[in-house]
Amino acid sequence: EYGSIEGMNQAARNWILQPHHGEHDYVGTYETVAEVVESAQKRARGATKKMPNCLGGGTGEQSPVWMRNYSSPNDTVPKDPRAQQLIDEALEKVGHGVQRMVMGHTPQHRINAALKGKAWRVDVGASRGVMHGRPEVLEIVHGGEGEEDAVSILTMDGEKVDSSDRQVVE
Repeated sequence: EYGSIEGMNQAARNWILQPHHGEHDYVGTYETVAEVVESAQKRARGATKKMPNCLGGGTGEQSPVWMRNYSSPNDTVPKDPRAQQLIDEALEKVGHGVQRMVMGHTPQHRINAALKGKAWRVDVGASRGVMHGRPEVLEIVHGGEGEEDAVSILTMDGEKVDSSDRQVVE
């Protein structure tokens, strides 16, 4: 569609440089909070409809900035058979001993890890508009030089769940 990475970059650049407020009140002459929220939502919908596919197209299509290979389907092993290889290569490429990647925007019913603990999926769909899930927090305490990190999940009930209890495996 874009011919090259340069074409993709140009499409992204063109979209970023365009104004996306259109007919909406961008001056801020609102009378209620509800009007502010409604206006922001309309602007966001309008902007994402015009977004090029290389930025996700506003629909969650795969792109350099929107990818679900490590998180979909939710709460289970990723369906992409290349997912383990992809995350292994990505973490190796980052270097510096990076051991895991934390990601959102693919709601899970609770925080969990896939791909041998390398893909931490933390979007619990807490928004009423998504899954109305219960908030949780991923806690990573760096172990220091030559020591393991302590990874756990903190729940609204005051529980501290060990990471080993939230691994999804085949």
